[in-house]
Amino acid sequence: MTKQELIAALIARREAAGLSGAEIAQRSGLTERSVRNALGPQGNPQMSSLLALVDALGLELQLAPKGFGASASLDTDAGYRPFATRVGTAVAAVAQSPAPPPYPPGEPARRGSRRRSP
Repeated sequence: MTKQELIAALIARREAAGLSGAEIAQRSGLTERSVRNALGPQGNPQMSSLLALVDALGLELQLAPKGFGASASLDTDAGYRPFATRVGTAVAAVAQSPAPPPYPPGEPARRGSRRRSP
């Protein structure tokens, strides 16, 4: 995917979601000008801005080997068969699971458990 294809995909997602530049700016924490510049014809966003835009549009950026998803006739190695992984789903599931309490339920939190030397 080229830079222009990526920007076109972000624009298409914004239009499909019916979001204005101001709404994307608010969701991403960027200024409206930054959003306009990043998604403009000469767009060249910094990585941090790109990631903020991707997140604001409800997307995630994933890396894949070149040619991933291309037809087998385009592969240079006939034995190579890329496969998708869903590491992001597993990480999100762990992040959403409630964290255990730092101490057993019903027991008060311990303060200053480390002894200090005089």
